[in-house]
Amino acid sequence: MKQSKFDKKYKAFISDIDGTLIPNSPHAVPSKKVIKTIKKASKIMHIGVATSRPMYHAKRIIKILDLSSPCIVGGGSQIFDPKTGKIIWEKRISTEELKQLLKISKTYNFELVDDRDKIIDIKNFNPNPLQVWSPGQDPEFIDLIVEKVSTIPTISINKVPSYIEGKIALVITRSDATKQHAILEVAKLLNIKTEEIIGVGDGYNDFPLLMACGLKVAMGNAVPDLKEIADYIAPPVEKDGVVDVIERFVLK
Repeated sequence: MKQSKFDKKYKAFISDIDGTLIPNSPHAVPSKKVIKTIKKASKIMHIGVATSRPMYHAKRIIKILDLSSPCIVGGGSQIFDPKTGKIIWEKRISTEELKQLLKISKTYNFELVDDRDKIIDIKNFNPNPLQVWSPGQDPEFIDLIVEKVSTIPTISINKVPSYIEGKIALVITRSDATKQHAILEVAKLLNIKTEEIIGVGDGYNDFPLLMACGLKVAMGNAVPDLKEIADYIAPPVEKDGVVDVIERFVLK
């Protein structure tokens, strides 16, 4: 870790939501301390999120935090402006790619859910979703699914925490629609360099987020592999680790 990274003045702070800003629960909300700290930081830099949640599911948290900078949703497949609600950038899965995914899901007997939370059926489906999910798989089965889906060269698949206890979820996007690709687009929109962004996350799908940012921060509850690439490891989400990061690197 280079000391210069910790002394640098950053221009944007982009955080994952589940397991980072809030505990991993569909009904969780940011603590009062997190809300207050982010509001204070928003006065001096761009604050946004990069989440696997689809836009409609992420909006509640974004509204609570009163964010105004571009936000990344759908695992990196979409960027929208919280001030106007308008979509700025997106990459959708093609019909042909979706058919390939459905073929694999049928062969290995697992469900796929689209970005409207509807189970995808080969006879009736949204032809161009932003992302698709496999909401809850057994850990011993997960690597096989990842292996098979990864044979589609234009598709990216990442493990994410499942809301179902003991299970692991998968989020699938186009290979050019990861959090890393979206960070590059956000940097252009804000007219800043990616090196001027602090990225914070906790899961496997946050590898692209951290790799795109100048200061890489993993939560104390992050997966071990993410901690290995981090410049700084914050306290866990239960102890408002995001507050520690902002106070240490933004409000210093």
